Amino acid sequence: MVLFVFYDFETTQDTKYSDSATVHVQNLVCLQQFCSKFEIIQDINIECERCGRRKHTFWDNPVGDC
Repeated sequence: MVLFVFYDFETTQDTKYSDSATVHVQNLVCLQQFCSKFEIIQDINIECERCGRRKHTFWDNPVGDC
């Protein structure tokens, strides 16, 4: 069986690193996963019997929570 994982890191660039550079600070991580068994089921809210929840969102500590 194959597990597909898609993710996206949202960042802000408000923190100044130097006069010409800013730091990318992660403020949201979104993740969707599905196995080859559930790849034809388009409703992401239906949980996989094998893999469980297929949609994950991390806000508070996005990188540490992953």
